[in-house]
Amino acid sequence: MKKSLILFTASTMLIACSPDISSHDALTSAPGTSVIGGQPIMERTTEASRSVILVEMTNRFGQGLGFCTGTLIGSHTVLTAGHCFDKQRLPSLSGVNIIFTTKKYSMYQRSPTTRKASDWEIHPDYNSTKKLYDHDIAVVRFEGSIPDGFQPVDFDTDRRTDYSNEEVYVYGYGRSKDYTGRKNQDIYAYLGQLHRGILTIDSSYHRSDDRYWTVSGADTSICQGDSGGPQFYHKEGVLKVIGVNSAVLGPKLANGQYSCMGVTQATKVGAASDWIIEAIDKMN
Repeated sequence: MKKSLILFTASTMLIACSPDISSHDALTSAPGTSVIGGQPIMERTTEASRSVILVEMTNRFGQGLGFCTGTLIGSHTVLTAGHCFDKQRLPSLSGVNIIFTTKKYSMYQRSPTTRKASDWEIHPDYNSTKKLYDHDIAVVRFEGSIPDGFQPVDFDTDRRTDYSNEEVYVYGYGRSKDYTGRKNQDIYAYLGQLHRGILTIDSSYHRSDDRYWTVSGADTSICQGDSGGPQFYHKEGVLKVIGVNSAVLGPKLANGQYSCMGVTQATKVGAASDWIIEAIDKMN
């Protein structure tokens, strides 16, 4: 069965968003991604949930092009995926909004708690191996204060720890149901409500310097709109972001869309931590 590495920016019609906007040629040499089956987050009652925000990309007229998920890692800083700002995928990208909301997001309703991004940096090695989306990580700086009810969290700076077989808590504003494969399905349905799920990192965490993958066959998976969202390690009182949602290797459905049910690819935060710190300093 043909599979493809799928990116999970939630895109709008303004960027010629067909179901294939984030699909690529078949990849058999590298796993990828698919929060479906997760718990909806209606209130921010945990330290982890209070750090998760929505990253909205806009054109020069301020119109929404799509969105990703992100994590507060500082008083003016968000961690997210590099492909959210890929000009080849989003040629009309001109601005970015950081949206703090505890309600379901809609691009047609302006959130009263929006902060405008002043700058963003994509990892310099992003997608250096074409279509495998290595080093898929970015940092955004926004103006203004963090609203009440939200707070930053720590990010991983440890390159050596082996997280093989560890559970991670995954957050995202993406689809809560997989694609059906039916003709003319609404690819924008089930978007915009924050969900939380649990995934397990596979047994070969160190097989790549910049990425890791999760165990296949889980009931929980990420999907369109979850790009850039956090994968949290939380054990023995330690809470930190160790991964950033990147992509999935899902089977092709009857209508040409690719399923979100697959092996999640995440970018290693610890491996990118030196660059993250440099990017934050550069934008300050």
